[in-house]
Amino acid sequence: MKNNPNKKYIGTLSQKELLRLYSKHVNGPKVRMFKGFGLGVIPGERNGIHLKTLEGSKPGDPPIELYNCRSSGGVFNLGHRNPRIVQTLKNALDGGLDLGDHMLLSEQRALLGKKLAELMPGDISKTTFGVSGGEAIDTAIKFSRAYTKRRGCVSAIGGYHGHTGFALLTGDGDFKDPFLWNFPEFKQVPYGDVDAMRKAVTSDIACVILETIPATAGVLIAPEGYYSEVREICDDKGVMMISDEVQAGLGRTGVFWAIYGGLYPNERVVPDFIVCGKGMSSGVYPLSTCSYKPFIETPVFKDDPFIHISTTGGSDIGCAIALEMLEIQSDPKFLAHVKAMSKVFGKGLEEIAEEHSDLIKEARGRGLMWGLEFHNEEDSQLGMISIIKEGILLNYCGNKKDTHIIMPPLIVKKDEVEKILEKIRQGIINLKKIK
Repeated sequence: MKNNPNKKYIGTLSQKELLRLYSKHVNGPKVRMFKGFGLGVIPGERNGIHLKTLEGSKPGDPPIELYNCRSSGGVFNLGHRNPRIVQTLKNALDGGLDLGDHMLLSEQRALLGKKLAELMPGDISKTTFGVSGGEAIDTAIKFSRAYTKRRGCVSAIGGYHGHTGFALLTGDGDFKDPFLWNFPEFKQVPYGDVDAMRKAVTSDIACVILETIPATAGVLIAPEGYYSEVREICDDKGVMMISDEVQAGLGRTGVFWAIYGGLYPNERVVPDFIVCGKGMSSGVYPLSTCSYKPFIETPVFKDDPFIHISTTGGSDIGCAIALEMLEIQSDPKFLAHVKAMSKVFGKGLEEIAEEHSDLIKEARGRGLMWGLEFHNEEDSQLGMISIIKEGILLNYCGNKKDTHIIMPPLIVKKDEVEKILEKIRQGIINLKKIK
């Protein structure tokens, strides 16, 4: 019998022992929370849109097999261990690449920057690389402040842009207050409210930052024309407009950029910055991008081209992988597939919401990014557990706990979509039985 090479990395110890080690050395409260949900399990094998836990949630139970409809916020847009991406990683290593040196120039950053410029709307053509989405958001806000010589920033109530410095300041109090991280020049307004935005954008504001589809806030969909008006407000006040496309971009809506036709076909807005993270990694190697219009470059870098650096951001290996991902996900056939699957998925979720309107208030979304809003938080959280037990991995929105966010990998097939819908429906039915 041949040795299983995965055993060196997956299933090295029993799940019980690994949970003990995680609790002792990483994050004890997190382990207790998952156990409280009845989900004290650790992911093991993963492939495509599926993953399997090492063991069941109770001793002696078989491993749990899951359709990954969380996708880690878009990290797994191409599923787990996508063959083309894995082969690109192997080829890059065999071809002589490593991290590269962030202080030196880079062939791979040049090639990826060129590809991004070709895909960006309008004249966005410059890119600064990072590792995480939060780091890229920090970069956009830093550059906005450097360009405008102003300090202020306006974001949306309930929005989320990361856990790092400036990114954390744009978020809600639950995330930043425990760290005493609250600056008065960072303001929040209700999402989708043009009048509130117009009032908030004053002469001391450097930038406005918005997720095109706020995920943590509940997969909210702005009224048509909202982003066009935000663009006009920014132009009138000399303010930078930052579009956070970390979750909604890279084809998630069936259009490559949600801000440029992905939310509404006839609304194509060109911001000053587009920020990407999560999906730029292809589920294999961390990478984030802050792309911006060329006029922003000189005021930031003219006196010191090393004024902003990221030691492992834009690594040579990461850039090679991201370039392959962009080739896949920008392909018109790939985007047509996402659109086709989104019609089936969206219709199915709307039918589930209508069938169970006593529990579910609304299904809303674009492409393969959807929210199921329940009438109350308790049913939402119990419903999440019930659906996971049916084999669908999803979660509720951190700043709107009455809403589930559902994001299957973009490679999902029609029969898989139908199976996912069937399991979500059954999870809701099971919830009713315990109420």
